[in-house]
Amino acid sequence: QNNYSVTTSSNPPAGGTTGGGGTAFTYNQSVTVTASPNAGYSFVNWTEGGSVVSSEAGYNFNVASNRTLVANFSQNNYSVTTSSNPPAGGTTSGGGTAFTYNQSVTVTTNTNSGYRFVNWTENSAVVSTNSSYSFLVTSNSNLAANFIQTFTVTTASAPLAGGSASGGGTFDSGSPVTVTALSSSGYRFVNWTEGSIPVSTSSSYTFAANADRNLTANFIQTYVI
Repeated sequence: QNNYSVTTSSNPPAGGTTGGGGTAFTYNQSVTVTASPNAGYSFVNWTEGGSVVSSEAGYNFNVASNRTLVANFSQNNYSVTTSSNPPAGGTTSGGGTAFTYNQSVTVTTNTNSGYRFVNWTENSAVVSTNSSYSFLVTSNSNLAANFIQTFTVTTASAPLAGGSASGGGTFDSGSPVTVTALSSSGYRFVNWTEGSIPVSTSSSYTFAANADRNLTANFIQTYVI
């Protein structure tokens, strides 16, 4: 009784592994050869002498002759999509649609004036707090660069000799701000004004940051009689 061989190989070799071959099959014996793609590849088909014989990763046939089978694999392409949240916060770059498995990718942000970069998220989960985020591609990715609006608060004293005003700076939208006025000797704090409109008579004035503000601490000179 004749023995027949079934030889299997992978194309490309990095694409995956094959099994089920051997050298001692008998005539009409049922054989199943298998193809298992490696990470980043997909099985395409089995060919013999350049001709396609099956598109099933598990190819079953009855042996009638020696067989030399090639399992063909294709390398997967992955997409990386980037977006800005909110769109006015800034721009993103580094995405694409033709990255291969384990390829290093760097996505970056350019923050617009009046905003601050917060983090990168994917499906609402934080993946990086760096504006330039590098990672290895293992699947399609949909990344959002998150920004928060910021506001500038400036303080001044009127007159300058009347005292000091502190607490200004740049603040995230909605965050609490406290500006403080400290009178000089011979002066008394009157109020805080914004564009000549009184906004507080408390020397320690707290509010939520929701706009750029220019605040003036007003003092009046006092005399001892």
